[in-house]
Amino acid sequence: MNKKLFTEYPEQDERKYYDLLTEQVTIRMDNLYKDKERALRDTHTKSHAAVKGILEIFDFDEEAIKRELSDRTALTPSQVKEISIKQGLLSSPKQYPVWLRFANGAFQIKNDYEADTRSMAVKVMGVEGERLEQSYESKTQDIIVHNSVFFFVKTIRDYYGFFSAVVESKEATKKWLFQHPRQFLALLKGTGEAPKSLLTQRYWSSSASALGLKPDFDPDQTSVVPVEYPAVIKYAFTPVSPQPPHDRIAFQSRPGIPKLPFGDRAKALGLDPNQPDNYYRDDIIQSLGKPDAEYCWEFGIQFQASPNMSIDDTTIPWKERESPFFTVGRLTVKHQIIDFEKQYDFCENLRFSPWNGLAVHRPVGCINRLRGVVYPVVANYRQQKRGIAYQEPTGSETF
Repeated sequence: MNKKLFTEYPEQDERKYYDLLTEQVTIRMDNLYKDKERALRDTHTKSHAAVKGILEIFDFDEEAIKRELSDRTALTPSQVKEISIKQGLLSSPKQYPVWLRFANGAFQIKNDYEADTRSMAVKVMGVEGERLEQSYESKTQDIIVHNSVFFFVKTIRDYYGFFSAVVESKEATKKWLFQHPRQFLALLKGTGEAPKSLLTQRYWSSSASALGLKPDFDPDQTSVVPVEYPAVIKYAFTPVSPQPPHDRIAFQSRPGIPKLPFGDRAKALGLDPNQPDNYYRDDIIQSLGKPDAEYCWEFGIQFQASPNMSIDDTTIPWKERESPFFTVGRLTVKHQIIDFEKQYDFCENLRFSPWNGLAVHRPVGCINRLRGVVYPVVANYRQQKRGIAYQEPTGSETF
């Protein structure tokens, strides 16, 4: 099938897997937390810290970006002409307060030296506009990014197979991965790096979002028939120096991490594997505790430039030589005192989902459609376990 630009495509029997995965996620949460007082997330379980920041959207030159899109991508002039960039969060220059949740990607709390992805969930506050019907907050936009340019699971059906294996046992999980070598290799590649600091790490959305909706858009048609959008983009946060000209910060590994099998890391670092290693939490607290602390990321968007840049298969990264990122803002984090114990409940109670935000930034692609089904199950389970009503953050919270 010849696929079209800016179009997401349904999977065969997709909605059947929604029900199957909802059941499996509930079983997983019961297995982990039914007899416990508190329920954590089923993935990205280990929180490092909740950090305050500012996201500044620039008064960027839309026409200059569109000229560069014409020069540097396969998009035709007529395709570029129809794109409207200044929409939603990007519509006008403004500074927004944000909460950031830094976390590991694993299904359980592990030592930080172990192989894993690292995530940064961004909650932008004070965002006005028509919202997605799945939103659970009234004036926020969530952007979830992690330090891998791709996601290792290809389809909803594959995710059901993988997650069912996780629910069953570690042995079943290993068996599934060995039976899917391409996705196993992607998992190993995506979890192999151990960054020096999460405050100087690059993060990607890996999954895509719409930039605008067509006048005849019908949300009930998604996951049923192909749905076309005016444009489709991905996000990235790239670490830069806080001082002009804001040079990019190169990747650095955690000191002492060798290129050895993952099980040898604790020994190489001289750590007791029976003692918790909270390296990233400690680094965030200590780094931001310095009076002159300041860390910055360029906020960039990357356009799908050809149908070969898959929207639905997130195991395929969009190559920057085929479509560069355009800087539209800057995320800044400055000195703050983080008392992890005092802020722990707030950090854990925060909800993040790409489906919490503005309609014009609608998440697209199979993994995002799946998130729209699974994330509410986990969030509702966590809240019911605590017996609390969820409160939308404002950015004025103190600890």
